[in-house]
Amino acid sequence: MLNWLERQVAAIVRAKGLRKNRVGHETHDESVARILAVATKRLRSRLCTLITTGPDGPTARVVMPFPPTSGLTVHVATSPTSTKFRQAAATGKAVLVYSGWRSAVTAYCHADTLDSLEDRRRWWRPFFFAYWPDGPGDNTAVIRCRPYAFEVFAPDAGVGPAPLGLRAGRIELENDHWRLANEGASPC
Repeated sequence: MLNWLERQVAAIVRAKGLRKNRVGHETHDESVARILAVATKRLRSRLCTLITTGPDGPTARVVMPFPPTSGLTVHVATSPTSTKFRQAAATGKAVLVYSGWRSAVTAYCHADTLDSLEDRRRWWRPFFFAYWPDGPGDNTAVIRCRPYAFEVFAPDAGVGPAPLGLRAGRIELENDHWRLANEGASPC
């Protein structure tokens, strides 16, 4: 049975042209750049899962984030009475999970809640009128997510052990510079 499975995995690797894991076999800066490139691309996705934590444990919901700004900061519009807004305000933390066929990115974030009229107007989409007919008023708010760590799994980009490993590459923000987590050990 195992030989059959090994042949199937090898066939998938050949057919898809999956690259060997490069992270851990290149310089620190190259590994960080590779992981950051995958994270940056995935953060432009239309949907992600936002996870916050409250007294009853974590809650997750699918959201439509805005594309990232400088520093890979992501904004999510919501209601100031929503569970996600209240939990982000209480803990100052949020996790964004972006997944797709070719990669998965988890962004661990510092979360700030914004409710100024200027922020509500800036992070407004025309179709929001369907949910908030009065526009960006007191019934809207924004969660700003500033990543401090990324876990990335993207075999096509060489992030993850070859050929189809199960561990992600992890980078963390330290003194305004991204670095591999657990330096000295392979992140994948």
